[in-house]
Amino acid sequence: MITAIIWTAVIVTAIVLFIRDERKFDEREAERDYDKLISMGYTSEEAAWQINNAVEE
Repeated sequence: MITAIIWTAVIVTAIVLFIRDERKFDEREAERDYDKLISMGYTSEEAAWQINNAVEE
């Protein structure tokens, strides 16, 4: 019984850490995209709109 509780805790912790890391990656990627769009001449509002309305292929 204790072993099952420990394994459940380990699996839940792994899932939470994976989701947290994935969110951080998405935020860093969005910052890079934003900086790239700004350097291409987009205004900050246009760059934010482009990122928020991007469609993944």
